[in-house]
Amino acid sequence: MNQLAKLDIAQIRQQAINDGLLVDQSSIGKQAGFLTNVAVTPAIVDGVFGADGKHSVEDFLFMFLQLCVAQTKVAFTDNKNWGKIRLYYPMPTVDGFFKPSEVVIKSDPVTADVTVMMASEEGTHLCL
Repeated sequence: MNQLAKLDIAQIRQQAINDGLLVDQSSIGKQAGFLTNVAVTPAIVDGVFGADGKHSVEDFLFMFLQLCVAQTKVAFTDNKNWGKIRLYYPMPTVDGFFKPSEVVIKSDPVTADVTVMMASEEGTHLCL
């Protein structure tokens, strides 16, 4: 008898974190206002961090995730849907300027866990 194995979304997500495909930022995410687990891609961590010598990566991620929380609230209020949200975020560049980059915030419909990725990563194996 051929039985289909049920996919455990939480287990797949944890494996992606263990493999380094996602970075668990749940503690910073909760401080920023998310009520569920938050993971970001390494590209987000690299893109958000503007090494100015005064602030840590966590400071930049906190500010970024606060904006994501605010954008999620707006999307839910306007569309009654926050499963997938797109926004442009001013990513710092090495020369001190900012470049707007498209970011995607996805929420799992079952667990409500949030994954934040660059739009260029959407549609890849990172859609967990």
